[in-house]
Amino acid sequence: MEDRDLLQYALEHDMISMSYIQEQVNMNKRKEILEKHPYKIWEGKDGKWRTYILDENGKRILKKLSTKKAVQNIIVSYYENIEKAKTEDYSFHSYFQKWKEKQVSYGVSNNTLTKYDSDYKRYFENSKFEKLDIRKINEEDITAFVIQQIKKLNLKEKAGKSLMGYINGVFKHARIKRIISENPCEYVETRNFSKFFNRDKKNPEERTINTNDLNLLLKQLYISQTQKPHYIPNYAVELAIYTGMRIGEITALRWENIREDLGVIVICCSEKHDRITKEYIVDSTKTRKERQFPITQKISSLLYKVKKIEMQYGFLGEYIFQNENGKLHSSSIAHCIRYRCIQAGIPEKSIQSLRRTLNSKLRCAGVSSIVAASMLGHTEEVNALNYSYDISEMDYKREILSEII
Repeated sequence: MEDRDLLQYALEHDMISMSYIQEQVNMNKRKEILEKHPYKIWEGKDGKWRTYILDENGKRILKKLSTKKAVQNIIVSYYENIEKAKTEDYSFHSYFQKWKEKQVSYGVSNNTLTKYDSDYKRYFENSKFEKLDIRKINEEDITAFVIQQIKKLNLKEKAGKSLMGYINGVFKHARIKRIISENPCEYVETRNFSKFFNRDKKNPEERTINTNDLNLLLKQLYISQTQKPHYIPNYAVELAIYTGMRIGEITALRWENIREDLGVIVICCSEKHDRITKEYIVDSTKTRKERQFPITQKISSLLYKVKKIEMQYGFLGEYIFQNENGKLHSSSIAHCIRYRCIQAGIPEKSIQSLRRTLNSKLRCAGVSSIVAASMLGHTEEVNALNYSYDISEMDYKREILSEII
């Protein structure tokens, strides 16, 4: 019988175990390592055991421990780490994946993980930087790469900060794992990136919807509501015009959130689409904060009309916007506004455009950034940077100018 057959026979008949075999393998490996160690192991007059090992620069370092076994353990660990270093991948790409795995353990959403993957492709894929040894990358390498990508991809400041955030996150993780002794990102002068960012801004016409086009859109919504009263997305788009709510907040809105007694809509939830599982879930709002929006006469009339229609067609349920298939999802509302714009003969707009438009109207009417930001559910900084545009008509400006001059 051959050795392999003997081993198989012994295992099958419980004559030896795999744990015993593994133990013997480890003992033999340990013996081989100790035999190859070039420096002697000796006991000093003080009873301590000693040997030498080399540091990363090849310099001999004396190790002194209480027992011979402890010294042997140090030796074995030293050479095992050397072998591990020969096979381990220390590239930026590898440690980005390790950093991403850490985020998974922190419980980040599938959508966030999908964004990490798409951003990696955008910023790092097929670059020389992703192949660099993370232990050898310094602040100059990082600075040169970030500037190169800002120029190549024509990045705006927000995207540039995102790029630098990923790099810093990866190096922080490597520092925590003791792969590097310090984080080179701490020495990067990020202000040097400022002059390279794309600071072109889209004009208000692209980001918002002017008064004339908004009236045409509303007119088209009314026509469609008359012709197809059971098509519920029309009413959701109309509510977006009046409230500037996010599309996910609209689809997650329940009848219990309409507090007629207080005269407010309580906005506390938002629908999210999991890009991996393809499921829709109702979770907290984007900012994870609850806010209230005042109910105007137009909003009250719209909600009354929606409830009446849904009762007539048997759609009425927990959520405000439901049809024969249950709760509406954001995709149906997004499709509705685009198609109504086409029918109205105006440039295609999104729910986000309506959000910017309402905010800009509030700001142009003299409403403070604090109040506008509170109503729309974002910070003052975001309000100023991304939602506030001068959308006042030229006739209005001419009238004001005539009054003051």
